Amino acid sequence: MDLRAKLARLRSMEPPAALFAQEEAPEAPATCEAAAYALEAAKAQRIAQLRALIGEVSARDKRRAPEPAAALPEIPMWPSIETEHGELHVHERYLEPDHHHGRAPLRAGLTGQAGTLMALLRDTDATDIDLSRALYLDTETTGLAGGTGTVAFLVGLARFVDGALCTEQLIVRQLGAEAPVLARLAERIAAASCVITYNGKSFDWPLLRTRFVLARLPVPALPPHLDLLHVCRSLWKARLPSVRLVDMEREILCFERVDDLPGSEIPARYFEFLRTGSPAQLAAVLEHNQNDLIALSALLGAVTGLFEHAQPLTDPRDAISFGRLALRAGDGERAARFAAWAVEHGVDRADLRRALIFSSDVERHFGRLSEALARLEEALSHTDDAHLRSRLHFKLAKHYEHEQRDLARALRHARNTELIEGPLLHGRRLGRLHRRILRQHALHAVSEVMSPLPKDSMSLS
Repeated sequence: MDLRAKLARLRSMEPPAALFAQEEAPEAPATCEAAAYALEAAKAQRIAQLRALIGEVSARDKRRAPEPAAALPEIPMWPSIETEHGELHVHERYLEPDHHHGRAPLRAGLTGQAGTLMALLRDTDATDIDLSRALYLDTETTGLAGGTGTVAFLVGLARFVDGALCTEQLIVRQLGAEAPVLARLAERIAAASCVITYNGKSFDWPLLRTRFVLARLPVPALPPHLDLLHVCRSLWKARLPSVRLVDMEREILCFERVDDLPGSEIPARYFEFLRTGSPAQLAAVLEHNQNDLIALSALLGAVTGLFEHAQPLTDPRDAISFGRLALRAGDGERAARFAAWAVEHGVDRADLRRALIFSSDVERHFGRLSEALARLEEALSHTDDAHLRSRLHFKLAKHYEHEQRDLARALRHARNTELIEGPLLHGRRLGRLHRRILRQHALHAVSEVMSPLPKDSMSLS
């Protein structure tokens, strides 16, 4: 009985036939040695099958796993220079004289006329500026809020050296080590004929001036400062929704940045660089800053070229904007050429109306009032909007009353100015014109009565 119980227990330990397909073994002899042998053989077979299954799964996972990526080469640290203020870290690059940024050659910024820069700066003292010594400036900071807690950790400079554009990026290797960067910046400013920035008057230069004060270094005297953001606003705000530097690159220079680092991510990159010390964290920041510097030079060349040659203008609104810039600078002849171009290329009624109004301003600049009023009358015929028509009537009424002394025409236009002036002022204007016309008629009648009789009539009497 004991032997039969043991055999039953051993048979219950055998693996199920459904789990491992195998050939039926011949019936084992009913002995203890045969039963033990059968059990060991079954265990060995099960272990072999499990090992095969594990090997198959491991091979499948290995096929699915990606190949290990090759280690990226470490970006070398930028060169450093020993100065009296400490170690200065500089990243330099030279661009060939024939380099283009989009469709704009960088060297075009060197050929601008003195009068053009005077018009862009709106400064009469800018007539002797040497553009070959212009300094392009752009900074990358730890934040956009400004104040004493904001650090310009990257000061990008660009200047022309023997016709090639040299970009020089000064890096603050660690917080508190700004003195070498600021000292080199002061040297470049002292050697420059002018400084060219984009929003530099409102952000970059006030921030740098604060850093000079905090570092206990003398603030350098700034030469004439041309902020291209102000120029682009006055020229293209009429037709472009945004005048950021990247928008100017796309619309004016026909250059589109690829994989450019957003400005909002720049502070985080610098703080990660401070934590790890790896220059790779600043590689994209350096590229972004370098593109800004190159764009400044190319944009200046594009603006000066359009202002001086009116080529390649494509929109009448641009011609009007450039013409107004020339008119503010006192260059009436250039403004007249832009006005003629705008009138000739005005396709729709709105563009033609704007061009005629600007042409009227140009005629007034030359003192040709009759021609100026004729342009306004023509602009009125191309206006459908009631508010705009009222504004033109208002302008014509003032000109005819105060300059031409043509009260009848002034009254005709004044009857349509209520939308601009409001009921009270409109009524006062009409009353004044009526009184002046009545007074004018009365004086004319009195003058006719009081005029002396002809000599023939006196002899007959």
